[in-house]
Order: sequence, then C-alpha cells, then structure tokens
Amino acid sequence: MALDIKVVKKKNYVYNIELAGSLDSETYQELEDEITEINDDNIRALALDMGGVDYLSSAGIRVIISTEKALKRKQAAFAIINLQPQIKRVLDVMKILPIFNIFDDMGEADKYIDEIIKEEIKKTNT
Repeated sequence: MALDIKVVKKKNYVYNIELAGSLDSETYQELEDEITEINDDNIRALALDMGGVDYLSSAGIRVIISTEKALKRKQAAFAIINLQPQIKRVLDVMKILPIFNIFDDMGEADKYIDEIIKEEIKKTNT
C-alpha cells in the first residue's frame, strides 16, 4: 500500500509532515528520506501528523523512534498528532507510547512547540 507524504514548512524552521496510508517496510524509506531532507542544523520542531495512517509496521516505528532521537540531540521538539486508535494501540503494546509527545490535534502540538521554542530562545539570550 502507498504512503502519501506532505511536508509543510511553517515559520522558524518548524515543519509539519502529514501522512496518509501505510507506513511499513515498503514505504518507510520515503518518510525517512523526507525527514533527512528537512533535518538540518536549524530545525527547531517537527510535528508528524499521522491522522491518515492506517497501518504501522516495525520499520515505520523505527523511523519514528530514530527521528525522535535525532531531534532530541539537536534540542528540537518532536510531536506526533492525530494517532488513529489502532496505531496508538500498537505503540502502547510495544511500550513505546510514553517516549513520544502525542497530541490530539495540531492546535495542541503548536502550543507545545511554541513553548519549547520560547524556552530555547530564553536560553540563548541569557
């Protein structure tokens, strides 16, 4: 099954990636390539909108975990939004749900990302 990926660059090196379809062993590389392309030194935040994802395999989970770790090393925020119940269940069963910042919608994620960026600006200005 295919995976549709839409990358939206917001302000201040904040990105939103909207996914629809199946994130599995046949499609994970497409997502990984898109993330690699935007994951430069200036990235401040990435929100992964998984509202349209109907299947998630271990290969897809690996991409999400490696993205979270890479962004954490850069002190950039990472949020997952709009998880479908079956996808949330998979992450919960694997006991990895708690490592992610998960939000119900983009509004919640935007508030979280804005707070993280404000904190980083304070740190740099002191």
